[in-house]
Amino acid sequence: MYPRQQGQGGLFLPLPQFPQTPGYGGGYDGSYGGGIGSFENRLDRLEKQYQRLDRRVDRLERQVDRIQRQLGY
Repeated sequence: MYPRQQGQGGLFLPLPQFPQTPGYGGGYDGSYGGGIGSFENRLDRLEKQYQRLDRRVDRLERQVDRIQRQLGY
């Protein structure tokens, strides 16, 4: 798991200011230019991160349910 997904629970969303501008792509990954392609890559990464976080929330909800059953709630 990546370090940014642990700890404080903050959500890392590197969104560009001007995604519709061709050639804009100075993202956090160090790439410059690329325009729509780098935006698509960033979008793919965000979708994967969302899916990971969604699965993590599901696991935590199941864990809470188990603990509540053990405590008799």
